[in-house]
Amino acid sequence: MTQKTTSEIFFEQFCTQHGVRWEQIATEAADGVKTPDYVIFPKETKVIAEVKEVQENATERRQREKLEEVGWSTFGDGKVGDRARDIIETAAKQLRRMAKRKCPAMIVIYNPSFLLRHHTEPHAIKAAMYGFDTYVLGLAPIHMRKKPRLLDRKSGPGRKMGSQFNTTISAVSVLDFDGLTVYHNVFAAIPLQVELFTGIAVAQFTLREERPGEFDLWQEVG
Repeated sequence: MTQKTTSEIFFEQFCTQHGVRWEQIATEAADGVKTPDYVIFPKETKVIAEVKEVQENATERRQREKLEEVGWSTFGDGKVGDRARDIIETAAKQLRRMAKRKCPAMIVIYNPSFLLRHHTEPHAIKAAMYGFDTYVLGLAPIHMRKKPRLLDRKSGPGRKMGSQFNTTISAVSVLDFDGLTVYHNVFAAIPLQVELFTGIAVAQFTLREERPGEFDLWQEVG
């Protein structure tokens, strides 16, 4: 029997403490394709869940070791949302196998480290799901010597959620010592009903309605 990871143990404890029935799925199917980790039943509704953990990379390990050695260090590496973006890409393949057109599916990102918290803060999750905040500028011919004009603000490249891809994923959530925060996918084929995690999640968010000229922002629901 495969030894459970720290993230799996913490997730199981969280579900048990909040009265959510859970069942672990065999981690590998007969044909060698990995399957999701859990079936959970919030309010007795079936949801497929894939649990992932944020792991420090070599750069972050050196930064942590320097902090422990001298009491200070710099932190931050890569583009905003990169770590969550990679997790979504990997988990989507596993969730699609069991949940597509069948039931809601969610990614649970376990991140207990304060030093790695920037990978799962709300802006990072939004950038991973819906893309980088992007300014659209209007440029006049150079001989006119006019300043660029701001035409729009919107979500740009780097998105992992859209109307034509990853619609199996109903939500991405972050689990840490503060609890569970759920970020709903507005493009989900089968949305995760907000009431399923009312009283269980610390907070739940979805994108507010689009407003011309403004960046997409999270709006709390539930």
